[in-house]
Amino acid sequence: MIVLPCQYDGPDHEFPDDWEFGGANNEHPAADRRFCTTTYTYYDDRAQPCWTTVVPLCDDEAIDQFTWVASLGYNPVWLSADRYAPDGSHKIDMLPWTYDKSTDTATERVSS
Repeated sequence: MIVLPCQYDGPDHEFPDDWEFGGANNEHPAADRRFCTTTYTYYDDRAQPCWTTVVPLCDDEAIDQFTWVASLGYNPVWLSADRYAPDGSHKIDMLPWTYDKSTDTATERVSS
């Protein structure tokens, strides 16, 4: 098992021993043919999509990117993750986070 620490305080990223990496530091997992991209969509205060990206490697990075999306002039509030599997299937999850642009704070919603 190959373990890469998450740079965004999330759980470590684990890959099989034979996983191939690339990029400038040879640590980017998307070089492997088994890598499945997650599409993240940010929604504004009217629940309209305002930004879509495949750049984040994990949910924790996508949550951290609320600040960047807000800097583009949008008012992101919610975030979804469209997770793809090797068989081509996918599942969309609304992440349990709400972002407040005025305080630059993402808060996890607690379900009761």
